[in-house]
Amino acid sequence: MTKIELFVSDLARSRAWYEALGFRLVREYGDWQMLALGDNIIDLQGDGHATAGPHYFTPEIGRFPRGTGVEISIEVEAIDEFYARVRGLGVDIVKPIQDRPWKARDFRVADPDGYFLRFTTPLRRERVVDA
Repeated sequence: MTKIELFVSDLARSRAWYEALGFRLVREYGDWQMLALGDNIIDLQGDGHATAGPHYFTPEIGRFPRGTGVEISIEVEAIDEFYARVRGLGVDIVKPIQDRPWKARDFRVADPDGYFLRFTTPLRRERVVDA
């Protein structure tokens, strides 16, 4: 299992955004919350202590979008239905759904802090034939 932790500027807003996508709260402690969508885990961390400093992130915490150069890939079932639901939420869809040459179907969104997420599912798996 892989977990990603995101420092967010407004914990309540981010939690509501991820819950609208279908993530559910698994664990909570202070300004830290663990959310899950299937086997995918995202930890949301309020950024108050990083903003106050000193912290590794303090010099850059105010930058937007956060996480520039990072793409979080989340595999989901029934990608087309998931995409239709996300579109209905008015979420910032950065790249619409499409089939990819690497045999996946995906779309990309940005969360309220600008973190870039790719929701994906493999296209029909090819059967490997033994030689």
